[in-house]
Amino acid sequence: MSKKPWRAGKDLAAVVENMEIGTGQRGDGKDAFVTQRQLAELKLAKMNNSGNGGRVNLTPGISQEVATWLPPPAFPSVPQNFVATGGFGSVLLEWDMPVYRGHSLTEIWRATEDNLSDAILAGTTPGQVYSDPVDPGWSGFYWVRFVNSAGVSGPYNKSEGTAAETKPDIDSIIDTIQGEINKSPVIKSLDELWAIKAEAGDIKSGIGLVAQPDGTTQIGLAAGSVFIFDPNKPDDQGRYAIPFAVVDGKVVIDEAAIREATIKILSAQHIVADEIKVGATLTSPVIRSGIIDNGPFQVDSGGNLRIGPLFSISSSGQITIRNAAINVGLVIRNDRIDVYDNAGNLVVRVGRLVE
Repeated sequence: MSKKPWRAGKDLAAVVENMEIGTGQRGDGKDAFVTQRQLAELKLAKMNNSGNGGRVNLTPGISQEVATWLPPPAFPSVPQNFVATGGFGSVLLEWDMPVYRGHSLTEIWRATEDNLSDAILAGTTPGQVYSDPVDPGWSGFYWVRFVNSAGVSGPYNKSEGTAAETKPDIDSIIDTIQGEINKSPVIKSLDELWAIKAEAGDIKSGIGLVAQPDGTTQIGLAAGSVFIFDPNKPDDQGRYAIPFAVVDGKVVIDEAAIREATIKILSAQHIVADEIKVGATLTSPVIRSGIIDNGPFQVDSGGNLRIGPLFSISSSGQITIRNAAINVGLVIRNDRIDVYDNAGNLVVRVGRLVE
């Protein structure tokens, strides 16, 4: 136990010695008194003049001057690489995550014409992806801009809107095509216009060809089933490959190369794709990925989590929290807690004290 520096006694010499120790005039200064001014200057308390008779009082809390340590949020930057992809009932919007200080959210603006003054606020998001629900067959334009934590809005990505459109409803397309085909002279004049036909009682089949004065040409097949095969290439058992068939109103294709397709309902056993975009909801019992990246949120295949540049959790159980402005940091490991000052020096360690 260290020896107490204070001298006992009520005589003048004891009082003088104790005052010299308290004011730092005697000794190494470790036992000097701490004044209210010093506490306020160290930002450990608030000093005000609201006391009786104009006296200075201290109140609990951190001085307002601490706020000056943190720089104000920067003016929002211009959004980059804004892309709009239309689905059936929604438009998927993507852009690069901003890196300016103090970012808060992104505003998404929408209009049916390429006129920013007529655009309405469709929604906001803190991330870099947004799904805007619209009707099938809709077309319009989009703009985005960033807003910082002080509520200041930045510039739009461009003055011209980014065009987007959704696919029309497949059921409506099918109904329209079926209606037009049923009005075709190929069907109306089934008996007169068919080039090749066959009948067995009331059952008819055949091929109809029509060329109209307006340049319209049509070929119709009347059959319960239609298929294609190569009669010159049977297999070892005398069977033929059927690459294309229409059976019971359904098309069956063995293999297909399609440059662009619009499908309302897709049921697939195995999908291999360079890029898949989901406009609304993706549901899966298991998602395997090298990296899950959503703006400032990132998880890699090693189990390491990062939320922005200031917070991370490693797969070994280490938590790191850092202040962007003054570099003060906190590192929590499974056996100790370390605190660093703004110069990167270790100032506090709790737990296992040696490496």
